Formats: sequence, structure tokens, C-alpha cells
Amino acid sequence: PLLDNQQVAYVAIGAGLVGLLVGLLVVVGRRVTLVEQARFADRQFGLKERAETAVEIHEGALSVPPEIARLQLADTVKAVSRVDTARALPLRVNGRDWAFIGVALVVLVTAVLLPNPQEAALKKARAIQQTIAEQIESLEALQEEIQQNDSLTEEQQQELLQPIAGALQDLGAGDVTQEQAMATLSEAEADLRQLAADNNTGELQQRLQEAGQPLAENSAGQSLGQSLQNGDLFSAASAAAQLADALPALGAEAQQALAEDLAATAASLQGVDDQLAQQLADAAQALQNGDVAAAQQALQEAAGTLQQRAQESAAGQQAQNAAGQLANGRQEVAQAGQTGQGQETAEGNQAGQGQGQGQGQGQG
Repeated sequence: PLLDNQQVAYVAIGAGLVGLLVGLLVVVGRRVTLVEQARFADRQFGLKERAETAVEIHEGALSVPPEIARLQLADTVKAVSRVDTARALPLRVNGRDWAFIGVALVVLVTAVLLPNPQEAALKKARAIQQTIAEQIESLEALQEEIQQNDSLTEEQQQELLQPIAGALQDLGAGDVTQEQAMATLSEAEADLRQLAADNNTGELQQRLQEAGQPLAENSAGQSLGQSLQNGDLFSAASAAAQLADALPALGAEAQQALAEDLAATAASLQGVDDQLAQQLADAAQALQNGDVAAAQQALQEAAGTLQQRAQESAAGQQAQNAAGQLANGRQEVAQAGQTGQGQETAEGNQAGQGQGQGQGQGQG
């Protein structure tokens, strides 16, 4: 009940080969002394201890005069020459042995050919375990991907790794059922989607196209404005820091023009990212008041905020991708072991869920 027909055949062939090998090793490795061989010959051929005596004289176990030794050996050789080995060692067929072999072959053929009622359940269980093992490998690869993501802070990496590590621990516990594996992956997926929502910068990314336009048209703030319009927050953070360093070299008119554009950008970000908007507004106000040092400090703070937003965006994207990967893994575990109509139904349900999610997101 624990093996399918093909595995029974493989086990039988393997066991037969192992038995043959063991038998050959026993025959080849067995050491029979010359005295033991002589005793066998005496018993089998009726030599009346002639062979054993000849061997013992030859090996020095018996001390006799040379003439007696010669005569004894000649008598032994003469007796051996009269032996009919074909008659003394006939090939006998043991009926019981062959009957046992015949019964074993019938049982084996029956086991290989007779359908196993448990075969479908066995294949499903193995398919589930194989799929779970694949998910463990996938989670380990995802774990390594997060660890190597330089865009994330150490704290963000730990937050993302925690649900994955928990899932790996549960899946690797052994004897995990299909339902348990699905629940484990679903729980980790939910945690990752929550992290993606907590680090969502989608609204900010949408507003940056409009917010960056005034600065993009300003020669001094062009790099910062274009980075904002492209949604490249890492580059925007670097550009903001560079602009802060370049402020002292700007003339009064350039500073006033930059102040107006910074104020316009800050106004566009109000209600979306109030912290960043306030820092840009502070920089604009400081430039209008002629306080370059204060403007530099405000821009440096804005650069730090942009860097933070960039990391949040990277963490959110990583969490979203990881959650999607776990969702796919959960579907694979759910479909493991299904065949025929069950497989088609599961695929249809998955496609329906995908369409429903897509329509829901489109309407949102």
C-alpha cells in the first residue's frame, strides 16, 4: 500500500541485484582450507580419509617416513582416478526451492500488474510533498534576494525576512499537510501585503510628475525636478543634496527664481507628503529671506526625506513582489496532485480570481 506498481518493480529488481551481489561476494570471499576440501572429497567420493591424510602429510601435520608418504600419496591418486565425478556430484533439482521461487515470481508479477487502490492517493501525497519542497527552495531564494537588496535598510530587510523565515520553519517541520502548507503561505503572504501597504508611496509617485515640473524648468534645480518627474527618488535625494551645496554659488536672481519653484513644488506635494512639502517650503522661504544656510539645511533635510521615501518604495515593491510569489506558491500547493477535471477547475478558479482582482484594481 506504500508503493505504486512501478516502484514495486524497481524495488524488486534492486533487491534481486543486491541479493545476487551478496551471494557472489559470499562465494568469492569464502575461504575453504585445503584440509576442509580434502575432508569433503573423502565424504563425497568415499576415499576413506585418504585425501585428508595426504594433505596432512604434505602440510607436516603427520610425520611419516618418506617411503610411507610416497606410497600413501600414490594410493590416494589411484583412488581418486577411479572417481566418477558426474555420478558422485549429480545435478539435482530441488522441487521445494523452485516451488518457492515460482510462488515468489507469481506474487511479484501480481504486485506489479495488479492496480493498487492507494496509487492515486500515494501520487497525490508525493506531488504535494514535492511542491512543498519546491516552495521551500523558492522561499530560500527569496530570502537571499531580500538580503542582497542594497536599496533596503537593515531594519526593512528584517521586517521582510520575518514572515518568510516563519514560513520556512513551518514548511520544513516535516509531515506538513496540504492545508497546513497553504495556511502557512497565506499567512506569510498577508504579512507581506501589509508591509507593502505600510510602505506604499504610490500616491507620492503619481504626484511627482506634476510637482517636479517647476524645478525641471529651472536651470539650478533641473536635476532635482527631472528626477522627481521620473519618480527616481534615490536620484532626487542625491540631486537635492547637490543643490544644497550649490546654493552659495547662485546669484540673487537665481536664488529668488529657485525659491519660487521650490515653493510651487512644495505646494503640489501638500496633502501627499506634508513632511517633504514643509522642508521644500522652508528652503524656499529661507532663500526668499536671503538665508542661504537655512535653505541649505532645509534642502539637506529634504534629501534625507527623499532617501527615506526611496527606501520605503523599494521595501513596498519588494514586499509586493514577495507576496505575489507566495500567492503563486499557494496556488501551486493547492493544485498539487490534481488531475483531469479537478486541475481544469482549479485553473479556472485561479483565472477567475485573477480577472476579479484585475477588474477591482482597475475600478479602484
